[in-house]
Amino acid sequence: MESELKERFFHLEKKTEELATLKELSDLCYITFKPEDLLYITLERALKIVGADVGSVLVLKKPNNDAFVLEANIGLDDYGKKGVVIPFDESIAKYAVINKSPLLVDNIETDSRFRRMSRAHYSTKSFICMPLKTSKDILGVITLSRKKSDKIFTQDDINVLTPLLSNAAFTYDNLHLLSDLQDLQKIMRSLGRISTSVNSSLRGEELLQTIFQEMKKIIPCDIIALLEMNNEQDKILTVIDFVSSIPTDFNRSDFFFFEGTILDKAVKQQQNIFISAKEINSLSGSKLFNQTQINTCLIVPLKAGIRIIGLLLIYNITEQQRDRLAGVMETISDYLSVAIEKDRLIKSVRKRDQELESLQLIGSALSSSIFDIEKLLNYTMDMIRGVIRAEAGYLLLNDDGKLKFAAAFNLDINKLREVNLKKGEGSSGYVADSGMTVMTDNAQFHPHFSGIIDEQTGFSTKSILSVPMISQGRVIGVIELLNKREIYFTLEDKQLLQSIASSVSIALENARLYEETLAMADKERGIRKLFQKFVPREVVDKIILGVDTEVPILEESKIITLLNIDIRDFSHLSKKIGPKKTVDMLNYFFSIMGEIVFQHQGIVDKYLGDGFLAVFGAPVSSPSDPENAIRAALEMQRKMKEVNEHCQKKFGEKLYAGIVVHTGEVVVGNIGFEKKMDYTVIGTAVNFVFKIQALCREWPNNILISETTYNAAESTLNEEEAKMEEIESCFESVKIYRLEAPLDNPGKFLKE
Repeated sequence: MESELKERFFHLEKKTEELATLKELSDLCYITFKPEDLLYITLERALKIVGADVGSVLVLKKPNNDAFVLEANIGLDDYGKKGVVIPFDESIAKYAVINKSPLLVDNIETDSRFRRMSRAHYSTKSFICMPLKTSKDILGVITLSRKKSDKIFTQDDINVLTPLLSNAAFTYDNLHLLSDLQDLQKIMRSLGRISTSVNSSLRGEELLQTIFQEMKKIIPCDIIALLEMNNEQDKILTVIDFVSSIPTDFNRSDFFFFEGTILDKAVKQQQNIFISAKEINSLSGSKLFNQTQINTCLIVPLKAGIRIIGLLLIYNITEQQRDRLAGVMETISDYLSVAIEKDRLIKSVRKRDQELESLQLIGSALSSSIFDIEKLLNYTMDMIRGVIRAEAGYLLLNDDGKLKFAAAFNLDINKLREVNLKKGEGSSGYVADSGMTVMTDNAQFHPHFSGIIDEQTGFSTKSILSVPMISQGRVIGVIELLNKREIYFTLEDKQLLQSIASSVSIALENARLYEETLAMADKERGIRKLFQKFVPREVVDKIILGVDTEVPILEESKIITLLNIDIRDFSHLSKKIGPKKTVDMLNYFFSIMGEIVFQHQGIVDKYLGDGFLAVFGAPVSSPSDPENAIRAALEMQRKMKEVNEHCQKKFGEKLYAGIVVHTGEVVVGNIGFEKKMDYTVIGTAVNFVFKIQALCREWPNNILISETTYNAAESTLNEEEAKMEEIESCFESVKIYRLEAPLDNPGKFLKE
């Protein structure tokens, strides 16, 4: 009876102790939120309950459950460091997980299920391995053993531990869920702030740094770097921004040729690639991975649709965190892709605006500076330097197959002008010869590269953009740029420079035409000045405009009025006063009488020694031609008094002249041969007017007009009919009239 009471009392104490342990564990759940602390305390209490002193807690590695991770241990010393990963297939603990039930081993060396030797660090050959189960899943296992080898574990030990471990597993799961919820809330807040930033007015580096700082809050890592794929050359990645909490060799605008590298693999597969510490040491030749404090790297491709636009590199992130944050990485990569594309579009628009502004400025300069070509070309090259951002450049003009340096920037133009380039020589010569554009990022290996410019100037050419200036289907010059500051020349640079070259070509052609126009205008003014000594302005205009419009002024039959003035007895007079005075007298006489002809819309057709023949009505006809001729004749007669006063005073002689006016049909045109052409009149009417002149001997300083002129006159005339009805038998009978009026009042010839 007494022994039974003692036994019952022993069991009661044990149950009380178990309940106290469970209560303590339950209370602990409310004061700690660290699952790791809970596991250690659970292990500690489990060892106490079953009288064991060696134990460990192994948690299954998520998400694949392909390994155990040691989270807590007691008594294992150096064999049980926290965080050690044990492959699932190599551990006996797998049986407890697979069977979802405790594993009780009396002696591992004799147990037919395992057939292996006991390990010294586990102490006894007997042990317990119990699963930590929740209602849905198995979290891991707890293993217990004793240093004393005289006592083995029993089913009673399992029964005692079951409620403790169930409670611990439930609490551990809840703590994990709570921690996951808190992490999720933190992640969602950060993602919300990232989304707000992407849709805000933030741009460029400011936007990316904002996103990076939010990423650092939720992703345990040391470096985040963003590399952008180049639009023109898809094998170049450029560092556009990064953030780092450790020393790094990264620099913004660093670029990398990634073909054949692990980055290329990520781009082609369009999948994340994780580089472990072991793998990263095998990568060489790139400072992206060869830095002292870099251990791991996660490469995340950034996509816009199906196109890769960049890579996100996250350094020193654990594989576990990579798995845990896989979904978050995908969301953030989408946001970064949007940010990059948005920034690209903004930069593209700004660049286009800048290019258009530059084109407008260049166009304005080209249209307003045709008077100073050198100044214009220098201004154009300065604008090109600003908008395309090349290190150097020059403009060459084609001069009979030779290329002459006309303008340059960042190069000594005087040294350049010492270089004699021909069409076909070097990249510039090739462009001038072929009319084709040259664009290369590796100038030294280009088949048309010539080092003559580098030798002359000391410049080092790496990349070239050379475009022709074409006017009317021929190359008139070349614009060549050297070494783009942003690594390489782009298609946009090429198109912009071609547009500028076209504008410059038009300006140069306009300047050439302008110079030709000035020369033609000077020539025309000279012609006009010369012609107007002999013909009126209207006649000159018609002649010149007729030539310009390719309208021939020749072989035209028309009715005109002819005026002939002739000095009486001039042969005797010239012998009397001598040749020099004769010429001076004639020039004076012709200047007075010729000017009168011009004033009355006539032209002096030809000089006839001591007289001239004037024409009214060619090449410009008018109904007033006969009237104009009569008025000119009257004005000549009036001027004879002034002429004689001058001649009497200077030469000691007076002049007497006969004036004849006749209207008739003639042929007007350019008469002569190729080397000597005269615009003149021919026909019966011309001969007739000279025949009438013979009648003037009877009336010196008088005016005779034919019947046809008399009938065509617009004014009523005071006239006297001459007694001659027929001058010669070959001419038809025509009445000849002499205008009557005193010489001092020729206006009386015209009746009111």
